[in-house]
Amino acid sequence: MEIYVGIDDFHSCDGAGAGETASLFTRVIEENRWGQAKLPSRHRLYQHPDTGCRKHNTARSFSAQIEEQYLPVFIDYACKVVWRDSSPDSNAGLVIAIPERMTNTDEIIAYASRVKEGLVSRDETNRMIGKPGLHVFVLSGNGKGIIGALAAAGLRMTGNDGQFRGKLQLGSGDGYIATVQEIMENTYVEQIKNMDLENIDKDQSVRMGEKVKVVLLENKYSLMVFPTELQYPRWQTSTTHMLRMF
Repeated sequence: MEIYVGIDDFHSCDGAGAGETASLFTRVIEENRWGQAKLPSRHRLYQHPDTGCRKHNTARSFSAQIEEQYLPVFIDYACKVVWRDSSPDSNAGLVIAIPERMTNTDEIIAYASRVKEGLVSRDETNRMIGKPGLHVFVLSGNGKGIIGALAAAGLRMTGNDGQFRGKLQLGSGDGYIATVQEIMENTYVEQIKNMDLENIDKDQSVRMGEKVKVVLLENKYSLMVFPTELQYPRWQTSTTHMLRMF
């Protein structure tokens, strides 16, 4: 079965955050042969002082195909890790969404869109708790992390939101020029599109920028590019500012 896991407002006593913990969960799923997990993604949420975030308001999520008999085992493991490792300043929330058990997946997707675009009330969030197919856990502090965790799971479910951790490496570093085919054969990138969401032909050349980020688009690991106005290379990887929409 397919699951979507969201985690937010978690900081461990040893300094690890939600991103590192999401990566740990994906490794554990695969190492224990419970199923197959996709890479965790980072989702931008509404930035406002009332959210309590000092810098960026983001949450983490990943999807996985998991054997049904291992779902309770994974849920128990994930809850124990977050509860055990939460630092005193954490307000950790954890969500596991199971689309095939949900009566209406549009509800969590619409909720996630509202969290990305503005503030939502705790009452609105509480109405999501207890819906079929949604496992929502308050694991430390005041638990306001369930807002971001629900949003992250819903945004990941759309297949069109989120950036992946780390900087894509290829060739000799910044300024390296590669064809679309070379990028797709030597990295985990599944498609390359321009900012108008059009596919770039495999023989086209792309200059790798200073900080190359991969995003989730059409449920694929996607590299976004923009035109250089040069004959060669015709494309360059999009800047982090351009990718704020993801």
